[in-house]
Amino acid sequence: MWLISRYLCRHFLGYFCGGLAACAGLLLLVDLFDRIDNFVGRQVLWIDAAQYLLFKLPWLMYQMVPAACLLASVLTFSTLNKHQETIAMRAHGISPLRLARPLFVLGGLVCLGLILAQEYVLPYTNQSYNAIWRTRIQRVKLDLRLGAFKKGQIWYRSPQRLWSAQLGIPLERRLLGVTIYALDAAGTIRQRYDATEARHEEQGWLLLQGTQRRFNEQGLFAGLPETFSELRVGFPERLEEIIALRKEPEEMSLRETLAHAQTLRRQGVTSPTYFVEFHGKLAYAALCIIMAGFGMPLALHMNRNGGTTLALSLTLLCGFAYVILHNLVLALGHNGRLPPIVAAWSTNGLFGCGGVYLAARLR
Repeated sequence: MWLISRYLCRHFLGYFCGGLAACAGLLLLVDLFDRIDNFVGRQVLWIDAAQYLLFKLPWLMYQMVPAACLLASVLTFSTLNKHQETIAMRAHGISPLRLARPLFVLGGLVCLGLILAQEYVLPYTNQSYNAIWRTRIQRVKLDLRLGAFKKGQIWYRSPQRLWSAQLGIPLERRLLGVTIYALDAAGTIRQRYDATEARHEEQGWLLLQGTQRRFNEQGLFAGLPETFSELRVGFPERLEEIIALRKEPEEMSLRETLAHAQTLRRQGVTSPTYFVEFHGKLAYAALCIIMAGFGMPLALHMNRNGGTTLALSLTLLCGFAYVILHNLVLALGHNGRLPPIVAAWSTNGLFGCGGVYLAARLR
């Protein structure tokens, strides 16, 4: 059985690597032709275009890994069936399900590889190609005097305070156009601070040129506004929490995605988007195991009824069906109509049940 397992693994890995290279290369060409007008129209240097495509390649490969697992599984068993090897193995008492065990192991290893890539590789490469796209290709101008900044209405909520600012400057550790609402345990506003500038210090915050207002339990003014030129307050909120520059979900690692989702929940934000993204990343990695096992009964059934061509056609159909269904239920999860776990894992469960059904029908 060890020799048979090695034989199957060698076939699977060969088809997997070839399929992954072909699919990722095709996606890279599609992306190149889609962006070619931007490269030519903006007279982008070839080195910048090459770096953009190079940093985007890991993301394209990541997207194609489950499809490559399904393709490799189908081609492996189609090849065995074509040469009557599955019949010979059955004659020696080896069932198709037993043959599929090495592929489940390989699928599990690929799943682990995707999780590690999500955690340590993709956040860096995705941030890099997005930065190249914005700064070197689209040539978005940044104010170099400010360094990196976040402009526009900034909102942040902690259990005791609600912050609002017009501009955040991380390198100078300050906020401009600041309003801070101090809340009691019931969520009622008890104090309001307005300042032209707030500077983050080791012991708290320094508010400059503003006013302080107090409110009673009914939410009415408890006195006249107090003006100040400087006011030190010991608020524990950190600048990094308030001014956090927004990342796209694909630019976050698994731990960052979960931490951001939990932070939003603590702030009272009810949007389930980042919980859906977290479970979606895990489900996408686990899909490799399902696809590695799903290909075996699919190939054996289709080779019996229509040959390898029909099996490959159904492989493409299954891939498109998964993408459509998965994106549909994820959209329902983002809208709050499905729980995050259901939205992320339901399509995996459907394909897993389909694989079990096809395997049960094998004779």
